[in-house]
Amino acid sequence: MKDSQGGWLSKPFLTSLFLGIGGFLYGYDSGIITPSLALSSFVRYFNYPNPALRGAIVSMYQAGAWLGSASVGITSDRLGRRKAIAFGCIWGVLGGALMSGAAHVAMLIVGRLLVGYAVGTITGVAPVFGSEVAKTSERARITAVNQMMVAWGFFVALWTGVGESKWNNPNQWRLGFAIQAMPALLLGVGVLFVGESPRWLCLKGRYAEAEKAFRGYHYNGSNDEWCSTEFMLIQQNIEEERQAHGRLSWKDLFSTPALRKRMFVGSFVWAAAMLSGISFVQYYQTAIYATLQFDEDRQLLVSGLYGSIAPVACILSLFFVDRIGRRKILITSSALLSLCYLIITIIAAVFPARPGFPTNEAAQRGLIACIFAVSANYSALLGPMTWIIPPEVFTTELRAKANAIVQVIHYSISLIITQCSPIALAAVGWKYYILFILTNALCTFVFALFYPETKGKSLEQIDELFGDVKPITEADIVGHGSGSEKGGMQTTHARLSKENVSV
Repeated sequence: MKDSQGGWLSKPFLTSLFLGIGGFLYGYDSGIITPSLALSSFVRYFNYPNPALRGAIVSMYQAGAWLGSASVGITSDRLGRRKAIAFGCIWGVLGGALMSGAAHVAMLIVGRLLVGYAVGTITGVAPVFGSEVAKTSERARITAVNQMMVAWGFFVALWTGVGESKWNNPNQWRLGFAIQAMPALLLGVGVLFVGESPRWLCLKGRYAEAEKAFRGYHYNGSNDEWCSTEFMLIQQNIEEERQAHGRLSWKDLFSTPALRKRMFVGSFVWAAAMLSGISFVQYYQTAIYATLQFDEDRQLLVSGLYGSIAPVACILSLFFVDRIGRRKILITSSALLSLCYLIITIIAAVFPARPGFPTNEAAQRGLIACIFAVSANYSALLGPMTWIIPPEVFTTELRAKANAIVQVIHYSISLIITQCSPIALAAVGWKYYILFILTNALCTFVFALFYPETKGKSLEQIDELFGDVKPITEADIVGHGSGSEKGGMQTTHARLSKENVSV
């Protein structure tokens, strides 16, 4: 049975766009430190921090995000998707206030920690929420909205830095930090007026509320039969999951081959994203431009132009992300990223920019073009996959806990890279780029050899790829549901016989 409702402006898409404010906060909070480190007023106020302290200022954000991610599996399952996001936003507002009013570096670092905690919490829930209300045909586009909003957040942050540099004031750097609190406040209040995830409500046995929420997202005035059938499928499959797995504990996530495979697929895509070097480029691009002998204004201008690439690439990705296989996108992206870093390494090695010596401007432009290509590639290809794949490969009962672990892995790797990068860049220079040639090449092979294709499958149909739960389909409802009340639970283990389940 097919539903006639469609279009880009469906309620699930608009809801995901609003939840994407969390992605905007992630991008903005990540990006605002980049121009700040290039502002002489900021560096002077904090007594010219050495590479290790600069790394700590940046990486404390990842440490906070790690803590937020570690706790979100509990808060999301207990409080619900909406309240967990609102809880995270509280810390975002407090962290932004602390950073904007920082009197010393310790206060700045604590503010970074709190903002990171907020982002870790929000990014652990928002993609899950989006995937749980989306239809199969639009799920990739809906969850990819997070990457687009991350890109816009980074864009606004970098151009805020450019604007700060034009404001002749010793406290110019405080403005960008103060702005952080605004999206957190907007999302925290607004999310309480959004309908709860029907799948989470089903998981809690609140079926009447779940059906009402489901219809709130999908009923268009003429698809009553479709809504009834699709909700029954979700309801019955979630009950099937619960009977197959029982109440899953954290230990259970690694206790069976099927669940371990889910964890690997969901986790490695984020590991690959961090090993792509994108966080290194984002946070320390001004340091790279400094090695090219750019002055402060030029560093900030080029970083602003860099930030303009990602939003365009992300918007373009929305047009093809539901049409091209996930696996193909992953392989292509990692291979191209490895090539980009190879070119960057060769240019930096052959045409180094040294104080007092002439610089090769063509080489400089080529290196910057490759850095921009890294951003475009990541934003259009690998980046969206990090938001799409983890929520869709986990069952409803598993989704919150598993996505929390995925985000912990994400921020752990990011923490290591952001802490070590300024030290490594100061110690070995261009040779540090070789690391990312190798990591991206490795990821290409892992995606090619071990990743299943999930494009075009409902969240329940994806279960069969991992061999642990065989989903109930519309055919089973038609064949076995005539004697039961609408919404009644069935626990028949049925093989998937067709692919017309739409949600």
